[in-house]
Amino acid sequence: MGAIISKTKNILLEQNRNNIWYAVLLGSGALIIISASMARISYIKCTLKRFIRMQIQKRLIASRIRASDNDAFAAYYRNFIYHSQKINNELLGKILQKNHNCAFFADRSISFLSSHRPLSASTEQIGYASIDEFREKVPLTTFDEYRSYIDRMMSGGEKNVLTSARLIYFATSSGTTGNIKLIPVVETYFENISKLPLVAFAAIWRSLSPTFFPSPEQRAFHLQGGKRAELFQKSQDDIPIGPLTQITSAISLFSRMRNLSSILYITPLSLIEQIPNFDTSTFIQLTFALAVPDVSIYTILFAPGFIHTLKMIENQYEEICHCISSANFNHSTLVRNNISDTKLIAILNRTLDEIAIEYGGWPYRLQRSAYIRTQCQQLDLPGILPRLWPNLKFVSTATGGSFSIYKQRIQHYCGENIPLINLPLYVASEGLLGTLASIHTDEYFLFPTSVFFEFIREEDSHQTQPKTLLLSELEPGNRYELVCTSEAGFVRYRMGDIITCTRFLSRANDIVPLPLDPVEVPPIPLVSITYRLGSILDVYGEKTSEQHIMNALNRAMDRWRERKISIDLRDFTSCPKLDEFPSRYVIFLEFMDEGNELDHQKLLQLQDVVDTDVERELCEVNPLYKDYRNSNRLGPIICILVESGTFAAFLHDKLINDRVSPVQIKPHRMLANEQHIQFFYDNQISNFN
Repeated sequence: MGAIISKTKNILLEQNRNNIWYAVLLGSGALIIISASMARISYIKCTLKRFIRMQIQKRLIASRIRASDNDAFAAYYRNFIYHSQKINNELLGKILQKNHNCAFFADRSISFLSSHRPLSASTEQIGYASIDEFREKVPLTTFDEYRSYIDRMMSGGEKNVLTSARLIYFATSSGTTGNIKLIPVVETYFENISKLPLVAFAAIWRSLSPTFFPSPEQRAFHLQGGKRAELFQKSQDDIPIGPLTQITSAISLFSRMRNLSSILYITPLSLIEQIPNFDTSTFIQLTFALAVPDVSIYTILFAPGFIHTLKMIENQYEEICHCISSANFNHSTLVRNNISDTKLIAILNRTLDEIAIEYGGWPYRLQRSAYIRTQCQQLDLPGILPRLWPNLKFVSTATGGSFSIYKQRIQHYCGENIPLINLPLYVASEGLLGTLASIHTDEYFLFPTSVFFEFIREEDSHQTQPKTLLLSELEPGNRYELVCTSEAGFVRYRMGDIITCTRFLSRANDIVPLPLDPVEVPPIPLVSITYRLGSILDVYGEKTSEQHIMNALNRAMDRWRERKISIDLRDFTSCPKLDEFPSRYVIFLEFMDEGNELDHQKLLQLQDVVDTDVERELCEVNPLYKDYRNSNRLGPIICILVESGTFAAFLHDKLINDRVSPVQIKPHRMLANEQHIQFFYDNQISNFN
């Protein structure tokens, strides 16, 4: 009997084991089926998104920017650039017609052009018979004349103060040459920003070989800035206030553009807006970009930001690789320290994984991260960007004017074969001012449809009410201060930009190829941005510009290289020292040696020669400065060497705030803020012994 019971127990135990085994098998099978189904769903979802993206690229974008006789540039050239002065005159008439009843205009008795007489005008109002009469009777203005009016718009929500157009935003200036300004932005700015960038990119693709044009599968990387709409400061009547680079986040008008950018750009703007810390946002955007093997364009607004992204890749590529291989941003120190929202991290991880699914999923992630690691271990070699993205077509950032000092360093990252192209658009809060005229230079066409342009000769810029010239009156080789009249309500407004008229438009090989028809090429001026008024040292009228200082430093460095002191300039800034007699310049310099800190021996060598050599070269490049030195009205230059990393710290610690986006930070070549000046004194290299 006992044997039977024992045998029965064994049979039951065996059956239980089998049942458990079957249950495990069934459960595992179910999990496998569910996992496979989810993977299949993810794959289908990613494939669908890819299909939609490619269709948008082909049908909405490529059809307008691929070089043809009717691309966006060719059409704009024929319709507007070709008739620049006529179109610009017409624009002035429309602006005055719309705004002549606004408070600012009424207070200054600013009328309209008689050719554009408003229906609301009384019989007593005659208007200006010509643009010349408009310029004679309406004085030039500066921002101070608009402050009280903008305050009324901000704090009281008053309408028809500067403009009758619908106000959508108050853009904050970068504060490069003084206090931050609030610039009203109206609805037509949105219309321009949705059309004119296509003109700029069409100009680029016309200038490159047709074989360069990217396939629909390729992605563009553009470092974006943004924040949630509810985080923007608002005016009394709920108009958002913030940097121009974040306008897409703030304005509902841009919803279509947001949706398009979320599909076309690698990182959706809706994700970027959730990340308040700039470096964390940059890290995440770079990780997404590096997860894509087929990036066609790499664009950063300004050169300092461009270099910042490459330094981040250089210093944090191991963490980037771990994030990609695991599809998990918890491997990032920046993410762990600055994002506490686990749901957001989960969304970031899922988005990163979905990018990888397009290219093969988990095996691809491992392969791609290993490839990135290998390339980043050879950062000293030129051309890291095309090595990371072998099908890269071009790189773009601002390289003209203040930014030219960074061009050589950026070219090192590009290598020899990837075009480094200046920023495609000349953009200001007052309007989109111009489009690239050449991929080889920093020249622009001015948009005659954006603002009405006038120009003050550089030698007259110190006058309160100098005579102005029109677009058709510019002459190559001369510099001019830019003046604009805009639909937002600025009238004959002195913007502060100094431009150079470089040459007239032609069919030269280094200018964007023009349409064959019309055959005749009119004398349209090409311009480059030279400097900002307020960014020059001018104690007695010697007008030492940042270009003068840059040229002097380059000449001095050439002299040092001849003496076997081989160094490169990382950055510089300056200020006048007015508490001494005679007054003199102080120039703060950060040098490097092939990307590294200077060794002690080179510092000692520099200490002995930097003041006298820079002084000598500045006298050569600016004869007016030399005259004032010879007459002892100015004392000798003081050059102060600062610690490595000083300029990067200045950008992060002193310049970035709630109203200035890190993306739009520009070099500060002339310091006026006492705290900023003290910051550089505090960071000087003191121990040379």
